Amino acid sequence: MGQDSVDRDSVFSNYKSVFSRQFAVSLAVEFIGVMFFQILGATAKKGMEPWVNALALAVWIYTAANISGGHLNPAVTLSMAICGFFPVVHSVVYVILQIVGAILGAVITAFLVPGASLQMGDGGPGCFDRTIIPEGISDRQVMWWECIMTFTLISCVYACGVAKPGHGSHTPLVVGFALFCCAGSGGQYTGGALNPARVLGPLAAFGCGDDIVGKYLGGECLAALFAMSVFAFVSGLGPLNPWMARSALDLSFPEACYLWITGSPPARLQKTGRENIHDFMAKFQKFHSETDEEDAAEAKEESSFLERFFGVKRRQAKAAVSDSEALA
Repeated sequence: MGQDSVDRDSVFSNYKSVFSRQFAVSLAVEFIGVMFFQILGATAKKGMEPWVNALALAVWIYTAANISGGHLNPAVTLSMAICGFFPVVHSVVYVILQIVGAILGAVITAFLVPGASLQMGDGGPGCFDRTIIPEGISDRQVMWWECIMTFTLISCVYACGVAKPGHGSHTPLVVGFALFCCAGSGGQYTGGALNPARVLGPLAAFGCGDDIVGKYLGGECLAALFAMSVFAFVSGLGPLNPWMARSALDLSFPEACYLWITGSPPARLQKTGRENIHDFMAKFQKFHSETDEEDAAEAKEESSFLERFFGVKRRQAKAAVSDSEALA
């Protein structure tokens, strides 16, 4: 359904090889972005929390988008990895750096806020614990509110930053508005975390919320799965998802899984051994654009999954691979 509605050069799916300098820079940006998001959100003036958190998120997504993709949220990264827009290896490292960034942000907050101290327990700045949950709200309600709000946020990411036509440079602002809306709604019951890193950072620094953290994380992870499922149903899976890659690139299932995990096509489709899926797509898109109009018209009638999802004709792709192997 709607297989042509995916923008594979989207803000949130920007990535490079794990061995590249660019990926190291991406990790640094994710780390720094979450760290400052934690500091700014945790120290917001009372009554200004929705505005501060929403604008801080928008600012840092704008800052990080062209470098790391601007995830700044393990739930977003997890959802995009499962859907097939971000490699598994990259996602694992992203999530680790996001959580470490939130922890450092919470530690810095402990030294910036009067009366705060490390391992002070519940009530620390930026903590999601019993002190912010109103009386009468059950743990189950906390989990489902977090699920609903995080689903809203991630769905906004998909709709604005991944699907075509999307909203381009307006995406970070729209995602910030999504956070603002959620914080003004269910945020009154849970504090409006919507981000596993924002929960785990204060937990590690202040030792707060250890009896409720599972409900927050459970709701946010469920939301990541729900949002991915809805987007996949409406617009299709991403190019890295094994079920998509097998048909699109004529891969075996192990090769498709390797592509999903590493972001790199199998060796038989590479020349240098360092290409990722974006390099592979760009190479064949260039090849396709250089064909004459007559060949392009003829090939149009032979289109397949490769055409619909990568803009490449299966016949031409196979011919290009054969030519490259002959030259080698």
